[in-house]
Amino acid sequence: MMTQDPYVLTNNYRPLPGVYDELMDEDGNVRKKYKFIVKSFQELGPGELINRRRDADRILRENGVTYNTYQSSSPEAKERPWSLDLFPLVMESDEWRLLERGLNQRADLLDSFLRDIYSKRRVLYEKKIPAEILMNSSSFLRACDGMYESNHFLAKNPALLFFVCDMIRGADGNFYVLNDRVQAPSGSGYSLENRIVLSRIFPSMYRDAMVHRVAIYFRSLRKSLNQLAGVSGREPVVVLLTPGPGNETYFEHAYLSGYLGYTLVQGEDLTVRKNKVYMKTVEGLQQVDLILRRVDDLFMDPLELKGDSLLGVPGLLEAIRSGNVKIANPIGSSFLENRALLPYYNDLCKFYLGEDLILPMAPTYWLGDKTHQSLVMQSPEKYVFKTVSRDDEEEPVTFLELSGERKDSFITKLKHTPKRFIAQEMIASATVPILSENGFRPGRAIMRTFVTSSGNGYQTMAGGLVRVSQSLDDFFVTSQRGAWSKDLWVLASETQKEETLLVPKSDQVSISRKSSGVPSRVADSLFWLARYMERSENQARIFREATFKVLQIEENYEKEAIFNILRLVTHVTNSFPGFLGDDAEDLFAQPFGELQKLASNRLVVGSLAFNIKSLVQASKSVRDRLSEDMKKNMLNLEDNLDQPVQTYDSLIDFLHKVILNLSSLTGLSFENMSREAGWYFLELGRRLERSVNMIITLQGMIRWEGYENKSSFENLLSINDIRITYNRRYRGRIDQESVLDILLFDTTNPRSLAYQLEQINLCLKYLPGKEEKQTYSEDRAALQLYTEFKMKDISILFRSAEPLTNITVWLEELHKHLRHLSDAITARYFSYAEEQTRIGDGNG
Repeated sequence: MMTQDPYVLTNNYRPLPGVYDELMDEDGNVRKKYKFIVKSFQELGPGELINRRRDADRILRENGVTYNTYQSSSPEAKERPWSLDLFPLVMESDEWRLLERGLNQRADLLDSFLRDIYSKRRVLYEKKIPAEILMNSSSFLRACDGMYESNHFLAKNPALLFFVCDMIRGADGNFYVLNDRVQAPSGSGYSLENRIVLSRIFPSMYRDAMVHRVAIYFRSLRKSLNQLAGVSGREPVVVLLTPGPGNETYFEHAYLSGYLGYTLVQGEDLTVRKNKVYMKTVEGLQQVDLILRRVDDLFMDPLELKGDSLLGVPGLLEAIRSGNVKIANPIGSSFLENRALLPYYNDLCKFYLGEDLILPMAPTYWLGDKTHQSLVMQSPEKYVFKTVSRDDEEEPVTFLELSGERKDSFITKLKHTPKRFIAQEMIASATVPILSENGFRPGRAIMRTFVTSSGNGYQTMAGGLVRVSQSLDDFFVTSQRGAWSKDLWVLASETQKEETLLVPKSDQVSISRKSSGVPSRVADSLFWLARYMERSENQARIFREATFKVLQIEENYEKEAIFNILRLVTHVTNSFPGFLGDDAEDLFAQPFGELQKLASNRLVVGSLAFNIKSLVQASKSVRDRLSEDMKKNMLNLEDNLDQPVQTYDSLIDFLHKVILNLSSLTGLSFENMSREAGWYFLELGRRLERSVNMIITLQGMIRWEGYENKSSFENLLSINDIRITYNRRYRGRIDQESVLDILLFDTTNPRSLAYQLEQINLCLKYLPGKEEKQTYSEDRAALQLYTEFKMKDISILFRSAEPLTNITVWLEELHKHLRHLSDAITARYFSYAEEQTRIGDGNG
């Protein structure tokens, strides 16, 4: 256990011999820059540190911070909560300034290299890199050749808008560059989230330590993006292109799009028309000025690059060549990530900038060079071997972990395909303190830094993302391998002023009460998000009522009502035969197993858990559109799915939590979301699904003549949460007509069918793209639905000799019209047909 003695957190901390340690010097003393923070942690005491740890984990979970890990046995991604160590890595301003100069120099170098390699290629003529590296590289995109010469705007502005650099500190205390990420680099959003979490749980310590702010980096990034868009007189339309929720860093994509104020899109949201890129929104096509991409080069344009890609936009490269859209970073920049280039960067720096690299590379050799190969194979145990292409599935290996057949096989591979591999000298990375229950313990670290273009040169984030291995024997430190993260604190010599993304007072901001456009895919997801919410809540209420009735049976005459509501469970989940099958008598005698399966088994199609899982998936597609409170409710729903349901009590508890969370979601969406286009699709989905649920429930009760039983009517009132109002009106007397009237025709009941249809008609008026004196397909479908409904009232329905048959036919007609309305909305707003030209016609 930790005690309160000075620096007791370090009592069990033992730096490795021959390795630089961030916390302690060679004599085992805490370095000066850490003394204040170590003392502050020590004063908090073990109990409070545990509480802060819990607070950090809670904030990360509530914010939905995840990193998706890909499983070798499955193509799907598994969400893993983000792991943050509370103790930051600390760097003083003087030390940071050297890194900053080196990183800015590296940005200039990469930008010059990128321009040259896709234009004059002086680097080849001057033999600064072997021509084979370029000619054999799949990351050199011939389709992008000449793009910087033909596009005058790109010729005058930085081609490389941002990049990240991974570094380690060697035993000599110096930093060494391992690699760069250029085409779609990740990590800045996670770094920002780490900073926000630590500043919240250690507010006084963070303030007193005088840490450099990171917001200025994002302000420079946004300013550079707006400048790169190249438009004047209006706000540029900038979108962040993501591969989708399955991507490993999807959290960051949604997080940054919201933080920077850009629309999050997927490839299907964009289309190219006449060499211009448009976003397909429910308001119509909206031209896009700049794409901030998180999709790799090869997937960006299936027309000219990877033909089977569904992540990009057909025709995008031609739109770029025409100068009608800008891309950050440029397509083709993945060539800078070719590891075979790493041994040549110092020569390239002299060639392009006339100076040595300020930040040296970790000694790296390309095995396609016979001299390099000969040198490496003299003592191969000193190196880690990596493929030159990041797309190659071969894992990095060291000879220290190879033996027997594996070693022989790998040596054979090196001999036959040496050009596929580099060898990078294994530099023992510095150790950093990790906070554990027994104080500090050392772990290995890699530091990722972030650089963006600014008005005059490049701007480096005064901070970064530190990844930490839990084991000192782990040479490879990556998030995919389960590394933790740390925040990097750069200490200022004076108090820092607050930096935010708020626009300076000197800049004019035009007041707007319109959204920037809702992509059709987003509107579709919001529509189905609401439908799954309503479907899940309706099922949960029916399950809860069924469970109560099973547990509260008192009289024999109530058995038929219990059987009816159990049959309704099968009916609404479409899980036939169930309580309607030939073995229903056995299930009626022991209903728990069937109720448990249909309530909590997410693998059963149509079950409550299946619909909640579908709801959560739909929410991830529109994560950037949801408030923090809505995200927390979604997280609670996900947690509920993991709750074991082994008894009736646990089943009721599960259902209560589901209903409360779903009701909260409904309330938040109704009270807190602005009435823009997206909200009306959410509301339409809710009202349509609630109408369908009412009809399906009533159809089910009619099917087994449940209307002959008083308790079945009471079940209907309870399921729809209107029983108290009904009892107050009718003094507890139950009859068919009054129950059906309050459920179908009473517009004061917010769950009645009449109320839903009124709200549907109201929402349709506010859908985008409507012109006066014109009737649209969804309006006609709604009019047919409303007319069919208004043709009946409760007295007409019960006037015939067979009222139940009359009601059944009428309900089926309404259900058909609801389906037609849903289809009309889908066809008009969620589906875009591309213009096509048949080859050989007059146009082609």
